[in-house]
Amino acid sequence: MIKWLLVIVLLALCSGVLDAWLRARFKRGLPGDLKLRVGGREVRIALGMTVLLSVLATLLLRRL
Repeated sequence: MIKWLLVIVLLALCSGVLDAWLRARFKRGLPGDLKLRVGGREVRIALGMTVLLSVLATLLLRRL
């Protein structure tokens, strides 16, 4: 149980750090991210970040 909690916390931290860093590096976000305009608002769907985090989680879980 503690192992899963640790993994979730680490993924949340990595997500915040990686998202900010990758947005600065790639001006429009990661390849695969979608930006939609809905009702005058811009909605960002981070598919690229989701794939990246799932790969990192898989690698991390195989190590534990």
